[in-house]
Amino acid sequence: MRARAEVNGAVSVVNAAATGFGAAIAISAKISVVAEPSDEGIRVAFDGVDPGDTRLVEASAAVISEELGWTGGWSLRIISEVPPRRGLKTSSAVSSALVASMGTALGFELSADDVLRLGVLASKRAGVTVTGALDDAGASVLGGFVGADNDSGRIEVRREVDPGGLLILVGIPDGELDKSSVRREAFRALAPVSSRAKELALEGRYWDAMTLNGLVVAAALGQDSAPAASAIRAGALGAGITGMGPAVAAVAPEARAAEVSRALSAHGLRVSAHRIENSAGRWYAEV
Repeated sequence: MRARAEVNGAVSVVNAAATGFGAAIAISAKISVVAEPSDEGIRVAFDGVDPGDTRLVEASAAVISEELGWTGGWSLRIISEVPPRRGLKTSSAVSSALVASMGTALGFELSADDVLRLGVLASKRAGVTVTGALDDAGASVLGGFVGADNDSGRIEVRREVDPGGLLILVGIPDGELDKSSVRREAFRALAPVSSRAKELALEGRYWDAMTLNGLVVAAALGQDSAPAASAIRAGALGAGITGMGPAVAAVAPEARAAEVSRALSAHGLRVSAHRIENSAGRWYAEV
């Protein structure tokens, strides 16, 4: 049986590296996986963005083998509107979509909790996450705003976010981030500031939290906070580095989106515009 899973990209509100608590908001960019069991090993095709390696595919297949008992191969197609290794939650989205489509293709009815558990396990095994990224996976699978305690593996809050005529503008540089070089110790000295970002997020002040969080990430990793500052001066309600970077996310009213986009572009960033996505992901068998 062939199955498809479609989940959301997301942007950071609070990075979990400092305290274990992380939060993210889903955006309208989609990541899909089409999976079909095979007797010929693992074959994977990429449509849109090639991640450059197959660690997540191999880790997801291993998790499905151990958890659901399938020892055969897979024919897989990964379709992504989101570039990898830029802080846009691609790893969490791809691992979630992989395990959801694989499990469904084997005839299992996986709940969102099942998909989150298996996807986080696959991401950890592949070495593509510093914290476990349950918040990122939660936003990708559940939609809306998700806050999670990554140390305990518990989602603390999930809310819909009023889109209110807002656009999420994502500025993407040419460079990528090697997550293996990231050390949580660099963030822990900034835990009090990150804790304040958490408080703001839980109060519903998402864009203030995003801005403060971006400063935390910039300080911890030595990244440039100037693009986010330029976006705010141009009219963004909030802006900051998303994930571990290097991409920058800015939230702007539609009436100011063009100015904010130009401000980000002035720093050499390629800018794409997205909506806030409150809808959950879905996975289903294809006839």
